[in-house]
Amino acid sequence: MENFFQRYFYSWRFNGWLRHDITLAIVIGVGILLLLFIMFKHRRVGAFVIAFISYAFFSSFVMIVFGLAGRSFPINAVSPVYADDSQNIAIQMVRGTENNGTSNGITQLISHYQIIAIDLKSGEKQWTNSSSGKETIIGPFMGGLLIHHRDGEVGKLSLLNIQTGKEELSKKEFAQKHKSLIDILDQGTYNLMVWQNKLYLEGIDGKYYQFDGKNLSEDSEAENLLSARFSLDSDLPNDFDSHIEKEEYQEIEELMSDLLAEPAIQSFENLGVHVLDVNPQDKTAIVTYQETKRESANRMIFLYDMNEHRILFEENIGAVNAEQKVPGLRVLKSYYAIQAGDEFILLDKKTGKEILRYHLRWNIPVYQN
Repeated sequence: MENFFQRYFYSWRFNGWLRHDITLAIVIGVGILLLLFIMFKHRRVGAFVIAFISYAFFSSFVMIVFGLAGRSFPINAVSPVYADDSQNIAIQMVRGTENNGTSNGITQLISHYQIIAIDLKSGEKQWTNSSSGKETIIGPFMGGLLIHHRDGEVGKLSLLNIQTGKEELSKKEFAQKHKSLIDILDQGTYNLMVWQNKLYLEGIDGKYYQFDGKNLSEDSEAENLLSARFSLDSDLPNDFDSHIEKEEYQEIEELMSDLLAEPAIQSFENLGVHVLDVNPQDKTAIVTYQETKRESANRMIFLYDMNEHRILFEENIGAVNAEQKVPGLRVLKSYYAIQAGDEFILLDKKTGKEILRYHLRWNIPVYQN
């Protein structure tokens, strides 16, 4: 866990979080202008040194108050992990929580949102976009990343370039190009999903539709898909997106019930055990538990074989902050993508070994941290 001084020093570089970066840019810009003014106005080393020290104290105060330097800023995932077609880029939306003091015994929290894309080959930042609680990632669609925007009582859509994070279709452009879709789009996202390159949704008229990127048509199957996803997500968040055959969903629920009855799994019952994924094809499951009952205890993740009733591999992913509590998981072709609060972790699918670890506050690989 990072202490105050580590967080303070890390804060003196741009990290992609909008308010922090604006504050840092102002502090650096004003500081340079002030020191240049003193240098050319007074031309005395003493005046320059005094001004530098004074501004250093002042800028530290500004960075602590407005730039969160040194302060805790726990992060949790607010979307699943999504990937491009080649699965070389992982994208997720996260929320950072700022403690803004206490009023009448109630802690005041301010939420900051960001969409973060990570290059899975290098472990480096691909891009970041500032976001808000009114935006939701729907998933890869139409060759980009589909974003839902809650705008009062209506919903709107935009499309981002997965490689760069830049808008390919703004809300206005999307509405002009696909007016029939936007006209029936709800403000919420619980009845909206991308599956097998099609968008399924319940319209504000109570009818169910599919949209293939060009044409909108009524589709009664959309109701079954949305219902299946809602049911599965209540037990296994994000697991729907990891499996593509809808016939598997009932089997997944049955396997999960059998899994929780396994003696090996029940032995972790008092250690915050959670099932993160069930694979009905090879009868395996990804399970997590804490090493001890302490809130700061490390989280373990293991792959369990339900045929052989044994653990195939186990990996310590470290502590998960109180905001995230339970790690999120997305199964990719060759990796397990783990949402571990402040960090994003990639595990090899065959061995369970850690491939990369990325810090979501500083937006750098942890080995550089």
